[in-house]
Amino acid sequence: MTTPRWWSQPFPPTGAIASEGIRNQLGRPPVDPLTVFVRETAQNSWDARIGDRPTTFRLELTTVSPTHRPNWERLLSPRANREENLGIGKLVRTSNLRLLSVVDRGTKGLGGPTRADELAVDRRDWVSFVLNVGEKRDTHQGGGTYGYGKAVLYRLSKVGTILVYTRTEEPGVGLKSRLIGIAMRSSFDGRESPTGETRPFTGRHWWGDVQEGHVEPLRGAEADSVARLLGLQPFPDGETGTTLVVLDPDLDDFEEIGDAARHLANTIAWQLWPIMLPERGDNRLVAEVRAGGTTFPVPDPADTYPLEMFVDAYRAQRDGEGVVLECGNPRKKLGNFAVEHRFVVPMTAQSSLAAECAGVPGDPHHICLMRAPELVVRYLEQTETGSVNRAYAGVFRAVDDLDAVFAAAEPPTHDHWVHEQLTGHDKTFVRVTFRRIKEQLASYRSSVVATVKSEGGVALGAASNFLGGIVAAAFARPDQPASASGTGRGAGGGRPSPVPRDKVRVSDLTYPAVDERDGRVVLVQRFSVTGPGPVLLESRLSVGLGDRAREDETPVGAARPQVLAWLTPDGEQVGATCLVASPSEVELVVLPVPDTITDIVVVGARVEQAVAS
Repeated sequence: MTTPRWWSQPFPPTGAIASEGIRNQLGRPPVDPLTVFVRETAQNSWDARIGDRPTTFRLELTTVSPTHRPNWERLLSPRANREENLGIGKLVRTSNLRLLSVVDRGTKGLGGPTRADELAVDRRDWVSFVLNVGEKRDTHQGGGTYGYGKAVLYRLSKVGTILVYTRTEEPGVGLKSRLIGIAMRSSFDGRESPTGETRPFTGRHWWGDVQEGHVEPLRGAEADSVARLLGLQPFPDGETGTTLVVLDPDLDDFEEIGDAARHLANTIAWQLWPIMLPERGDNRLVAEVRAGGTTFPVPDPADTYPLEMFVDAYRAQRDGEGVVLECGNPRKKLGNFAVEHRFVVPMTAQSSLAAECAGVPGDPHHICLMRAPELVVRYLEQTETGSVNRAYAGVFRAVDDLDAVFAAAEPPTHDHWVHEQLTGHDKTFVRVTFRRIKEQLASYRSSVVATVKSEGGVALGAASNFLGGIVAAAFARPDQPASASGTGRGAGGGRPSPVPRDKVRVSDLTYPAVDERDGRVVLVQRFSVTGPGPVLLESRLSVGLGDRAREDETPVGAARPQVLAWLTPDGEQVGATCLVASPSEVELVVLPVPDTITDIVVVGARVEQAVAS
């Protein structure tokens, strides 16, 4: 049986990249390391999926058991003259060796040659991940570009060390396991030979079957045997996949291991939800998190606020219910876009750390960017709505034939599209994409609530307390028909439809604003009326329930919002209806029910039509 050993890479005469250069490829991302870790490892697993079954992606936080700890010390301890350069020697002698493992199954494993100087027939997975740095993407519409993201694995380990245990199909051989250790520490000068010759070393180390000038992995039964000695999960018969083990992960930000596990589960939901949806069938990711023998479920994104809004927008653009964003010069389709908007009760509970790390710390006003792999690239923050009760979430999905363009615009962390690093038409396509998104969201621009000084004894500060901060705003866009004006359509995520020129149109010109009238707190909203007139306007007021619903049937004895007045060019009118000339503008003054959402819908019809009905 082969005895695995550590081997340190010396600088060759022609030079090589030092470990510091590899680890620095990621830079210092502003998000927490575990978020980058989930994104990068899941991306690798998703790119390696087989596709005839769901892909299993599992994160495990474990501690090496007393039974296996002697094997770790015996098998992984480096030679005395390398211990200070590796850092693992002291670790494997501790009684509390913690591991963070990424287990994927239903994937093809790491295959191809095990030497970088061998030509690959079809696959270079092993060489790209274990040996080389900076290779171009070889997975069609894959998530990664040059594989720099694997540096996060070494950064997350306090000793910069991981184990790679994989099973893959080898041509002419069948399924074969491979096991190797990799460490990225600091480059150093050392004494490699008994003669005392001093040589510089890159700081990269491999653990396995040491041969002349390189290290081969343990293979087949030997790999499986050593993996069992270390307590790694074995592969069932006929199964392929990869287990990555991060030694001594940096979890110092969490008081309890369960807190870290919950954060990982929430992060999976926020970062991977597009490939977790059940309608994908076998082409989906099934994820879970385990820690200390306990399973921490990943939240269902379709049933978790506010992720459910992004899910609805994703489905809308996928099913052709959104809009197509295009570049005009040169003419090119950029991608599909849809947005979901709702009335919400403002979030009072603290959002999860995963949501904050994703860039959505509260009620959303964000667009999720994605391309062909359908992994989350970024939650792009956009214009706030101007009302604490309005939220929207959108999805932009780039077209497949521009996938390479958007991939090239991504930094090593794959978390943005930076058009400045492109040239020519490619730069234009990415830049115009952001411009088109802003144009689509122009109707959500912030409104300004007038600060009216109260002369009737009720100050606006008191008004805010009286309403409990809960004030609804209509989602109707300026080009929506009268029957769609207000929250009846907006809360359900509807989209405008063409309106004949001879039809009455009522459009909201402002969001509802808090004001004071005769000593009472009121809501005031301005509308425009166009089309053949005169027009009879009708207000339909109700208590909104905050999530695609209205309280149309008020409980007995319960208060309802009331119309106080219509302010028209010809004077004030009182009642639920108002007769106005067309075109004109009118203000609706509403007395809300305290501590509720007020849902305002205004419809209009020609007088002849109203009388006939």
